[in-house]
Amino acid sequence: MTVEQLEAVRFPDNLLLTACPGSGKTRTLIAKLVTEIEPVRGTPRGICCITYTNSAVQEIEQRAAAQLMPGDEQNFSVSTIHAFCLNEIVRPFAWLGSSFKGAVRVLTRDNPDFEAIVDYAAAQVNFFNLRPADYEVFESLNVDAKGAIIGPATRNDPVCNAAPYFWARCTELGYIDFGTIIYDAYRILRDHPRIALSLCAKYAWFLIDEFQDTTELQIEILRILHATSRSRFFVVGDIAQSIYAFTGARPELVDPFGVHIGARSLSLTGNFRSSPRIIAHAEQLYPRSPAMTSAGPEKNCQIEPMLVRGTTAFHAISEYFFPALEELGIELGNATILARDWASLFDLTRKLRSFGTPVVGPGARPYRRSRIFASLAEQLCGAVIEPRPETIRQLERALFHSIQDITGQPRLDIFTHAGRVVIIRLLKMARQLAENPSALIWLDNMSQVTGEILCQAGYIDREQAGLFYASVQEMKADMRRQNIDTVNLTIEDLGLFASPTRALRLSTIHYAKGREYDAVAIIGLRKGSFPHYKTEDIEAEKRLFYVGVTRARKFLMYVAEADSWGNPPSPFLGSEGVDIL
Repeated sequence: MTVEQLEAVRFPDNLLLTACPGSGKTRTLIAKLVTEIEPVRGTPRGICCITYTNSAVQEIEQRAAAQLMPGDEQNFSVSTIHAFCLNEIVRPFAWLGSSFKGAVRVLTRDNPDFEAIVDYAAAQVNFFNLRPADYEVFESLNVDAKGAIIGPATRNDPVCNAAPYFWARCTELGYIDFGTIIYDAYRILRDHPRIALSLCAKYAWFLIDEFQDTTELQIEILRILHATSRSRFFVVGDIAQSIYAFTGARPELVDPFGVHIGARSLSLTGNFRSSPRIIAHAEQLYPRSPAMTSAGPEKNCQIEPMLVRGTTAFHAISEYFFPALEELGIELGNATILARDWASLFDLTRKLRSFGTPVVGPGARPYRRSRIFASLAEQLCGAVIEPRPETIRQLERALFHSIQDITGQPRLDIFTHAGRVVIIRLLKMARQLAENPSALIWLDNMSQVTGEILCQAGYIDREQAGLFYASVQEMKADMRRQNIDTVNLTIEDLGLFASPTRALRLSTIHYAKGREYDAVAIIGLRKGSFPHYKTEDIEAEKRLFYVGVTRARKFLMYVAEADSWGNPPSPFLGSEGVDIL
């Protein structure tokens, strides 16, 4: 570890740590977790680590487990803020509220009931013919500490008017949406102080990752926990990487919260990811004091970032990006194409797939991801084709979510020895059935076997077991609608989505946050597109661009396509940004 990292880990009290991109903040966070496990080992207390995404949760769990003793898992918890609020506050104490309806399921966009609930709520205010963007606004509904709607919905009056009916319908059907999880947790802690005392008696430390993207409501929850004086806080973030303002993130609240809890401020300035040339571009966007420096394996890499302009995204990728990857010896699985939004990627994904390029991204999956057997099938295929150290943990999660979707009940015993036995049985059958490489035959057979194994284990009943096979028939119907060549679809094709190390990944910059690649191409860099002409916050768009730039290790390509309106390249590429024009 570096001197900066060690100083942060060894500091014994509340700490606010500013971490530049690639500075090893996850390593530092895990080192802090491992260090603070020692005093609580063998006691009823533990360490609570809260991070931003499920993928970050998995990474921290896996890396921490490799450094801890057997049984230490009893003394720490890693989750997203939504999972923490749901499992530690809402589900155990929702009965204290007047609207309690029993066990609640989380309503996601993939759930078939989502659009039905939205349509019902919209109809109550005579709002019909909803656009895809309207459904997205319902999905992102969020409120502040006073219960007032914030975020994109404030610019959509029909959605604001329909929101109370949306939430009421969710409650009636036993659902809870993501915004309500945080708000309900806040109200429970606010109105019942003994619950905060109980939580802080349980957790000696709260380790908070990606703090720059914390909302006002989440900070209020942390304030309530801090007020008990029973727990200490290790808070990690970077204002220059705050890219979730549209969800209510308030980076300007970071420093005041640090002052409120009396935290010491430290910084990590060494970037162990990117080359000096890439870091120079990042520093032009957001200069740091002290400056960010290249301190990792690429510190001697002198490949200049490249600009391709006046062509299509597909031409730029096929004629410039792919040859560069080949010349530099970078595999597809270590490269990515990033865009400001998903819409920019669908057409490119289809063209690359037709070009014969293995891709993972929007439009690449030939069926709806929400199908009950889809995720579990992908993980099983991935385990057959390319088993990895994290295979079992990913299978556990996929199985947990599949059973929860079917039964509406969280079966935490999947993560016990008995659950591991079931996973091994599923893996054994998946490998046997994979002797026939046809994906459709494997899906039919494996879905029936899965239903039988889970029924025998007592996770589902006989009727529910049939839902896996029914799910496969829905997946096959999805494939027919997309004109997929199902005859030649293989198990390896399905496993690609669980183990995308052999495929080029296409994603939004938001989704790529926390990831890194040897080579990155950022498309859509035209004036009016990035920053978007409707944006009211140019700085938020600039921070988003900054995050895209800092995902790259060796090679960075900017793509400023030609468009029908003759727009010039993005100002972020000129004197207002990286000055590559």
